Amino acid sequence: MTNRILLIAHAPLAQALKACAMHVFPECAQEVFAVDVEPQATPEATRAVIDAVMHQHPSTHWLVLTDVL
Repeated sequence: MTNRILLIAHAPLAQALKACAMHVFPECAQEVFAVDVEPQATPEATRAVIDAVMHQHPSTHWLVLTDVL
């Protein structure tokens, strides 16, 4: 099993947090994913994006960090 991190936050916070982390830990770029939630996005559309990211890596333990419920 692989461990990965998924950042979910209001746009553009998730991508910004990932960029900061990659500045310090560039070797972890393949293990960190970011989903920015746009203001006009529906919960269903956002969930579809999150599901797509997670389903690309089925043998993974995920640490999900978010600023949204």
